[in-house]
Amino acid sequence: MTKSAAELQSIRDSVALVGRLSDGLVRFGPFNLGLDGVLAWIPGLGDVYSTLAGGFIVVQGVRGGVPGAVLGGAAMLIGCRTIVGAVPIAGSAFADFFTAHKWAAAMIVRAIDAQLGLTTQTVQPVTRAPVRQGPAGGVAQA
Repeated sequence: MTKSAAELQSIRDSVALVGRLSDGLVRFGPFNLGLDGVLAWIPGLGDVYSTLAGGFIVVQGVRGGVPGAVLGGAAMLIGCRTIVGAVPIAGSAFADFFTAHKWAAAMIVRAIDAQLGLTTQTVQPVTRAPVRQGPAGGVAQA
């Protein structure tokens, strides 16, 4: 069954929200911290949250008609995070840095955006200024 654009947009927004809540509420320099990273330090609760949030992201991807390869990649990211997160102490620290929910959500969101015909703006790389001849035949930067 084909979803309407409004339904796809709703699914997309819910996936983006869970990804942001899980791994992107607070930014510390190059690092992000969300509910997943905080709850990972509470035995049992972090595992439950990670499994439920990850499951939600993947199920929403299925509902949104996301290709199997994207769903598989998202599920592998979330599965790795959940398995390693079960290791006491080291797993909790891993959960703080391995933002699998955010990455998986971004994969699902991009796939839904493609279905909606939305394109992401690409930033052109910064290049050096063109080289031109100087007045005495030497090389000058523009």
